[in-house]
Amino acid sequence: GKWYVSWLFLVMMAYMYNAWVIPLRGVFPYQTPDTVVYWLVMDYICDFLYVVDILIFKVRLRFINNGIVETNRKETKKHYMKKWMFRLDVLALIPLDLFYLLVGVNPWLRVPRLLKIQTFWEFYDRCDQAAKSTAHTIRIIKTMTYMLFLIHIETCGYYAASVYQGIASNRWVYNGVGNAYIRCFYLATKTATSIGNNPKPTNNLEYMFMVLYWLSGVFVFALLIGQIRDIVEAAGHVKDKYQKKMDAVSWYMRSINLPKEMQDRVREWFLYNWEQQKTLDERSLLEALPKKLQADMAISVHFNTLSKVQLFQDCDKNLLYDLVLKMKACLYLPQDYICRKGEVGKEMYIVSQGQVDVVGGEDGETVLATLHEGSVFGEISLLAMSGGNRRTANVRCKGFTNLFTLSKADFEEAMREYPEAQKLLKKRAKKLLKENAARERKANKMEAEEIIRTPTGTPKLLKTVIQVINSSQFNV
Repeated sequence: GKWYVSWLFLVMMAYMYNAWVIPLRGVFPYQTPDTVVYWLVMDYICDFLYVVDILIFKVRLRFINNGIVETNRKETKKHYMKKWMFRLDVLALIPLDLFYLLVGVNPWLRVPRLLKIQTFWEFYDRCDQAAKSTAHTIRIIKTMTYMLFLIHIETCGYYAASVYQGIASNRWVYNGVGNAYIRCFYLATKTATSIGNNPKPTNNLEYMFMVLYWLSGVFVFALLIGQIRDIVEAAGHVKDKYQKKMDAVSWYMRSINLPKEMQDRVREWFLYNWEQQKTLDERSLLEALPKKLQADMAISVHFNTLSKVQLFQDCDKNLLYDLVLKMKACLYLPQDYICRKGEVGKEMYIVSQGQVDVVGGEDGETVLATLHEGSVFGEISLLAMSGGNRRTANVRCKGFTNLFTLSKADFEEAMREYPEAQKLLKKRAKKLLKENAARERKANKMEAEEIIRTPTGTPKLLKTVIQVINSSQFNV
């Protein structure tokens, strides 16, 4: 879990402290009588973290035992103590520090602490597994850490060689000007990366030193740079694949002289699909999973919504599970018509993301209702009953809309195994159809009453004017 990864980070930092500081203190004059107390405090804080890691955390790590996750404390402890990791952890804590009493505080006596390198690997492996969008960044950081550590070791080696021969004793060694670590780090970087323009060796020791550095640079840096290249390519692989498919589709649309409006809609679909899912072939990704895991994913996404559909309420859960597994995802663009009034219904729809409008009226543009995420429509048409197999309204997307569909063919295939449920659903569908028909008749009646109203009586003033006119005509 996150707590264990956080702990691994602390232990990994303790390991990094030892890996970087031991050669630094052993070569450069940074450990002095005035600073030795601070170094010792840091040393023993790191040792304390090592001990806690062994006694509290590592002995509780779960493992798979005959296909079952083992959580028993005694068993996890036995499992850890049988592994090479335990032996290395113990060797890393060999108390060679006791020799400080004889030879003084010598940081090279702490070299065994570097045997805990598996904690460094484990931390980055777990981060890589847990990370989602940042996995490639973590791999690059790990690779850069290797590169910088190699240069750090070569920096210490160059300064040690300079001290051995004498600072500023010839043109190759460190000349004693400026900050010793920074100047040596700069030269080690140039040497290891084969940049060139380095001081020429003057004796056999220096020649052997330079050959060793160049070989390490050729092999190690070539390997690390190759890893960085692979990491960067892997990070952009999916996007490159999308771009190639997009270019191929664009070329094909131009070759067949597709109208520009249609080309724009196709590109719009590609762009939105990529921005939302970072893939154009979601089904192929899911097919790589075991069937059981695919089923669990589908059930977790759709089951609650499907169980709330009025037509399927109180149905057998196994039937709903079968229906959920047959649902398919689809994407519609803004102003796309999902279905039109009078069409033969062949699917049921669930709004996964976005909004759709139910439109009608005399002009066919009046918004009668707006359906939001989780809404369902078209479910009655699945049963192909008389009067319920045709769409009763137009349904149009308000914006980009993700829907899940269940086709009539898949529905009928699932219903073969549940004859009793089929009878129940048909009865329920008939009831829903009657209710819908009653609502339509009521709405039509109200509309008719609004149009054909009883004429209002003639105003009294108008009657008086008419009488006056008639009487005057008679007198004439």
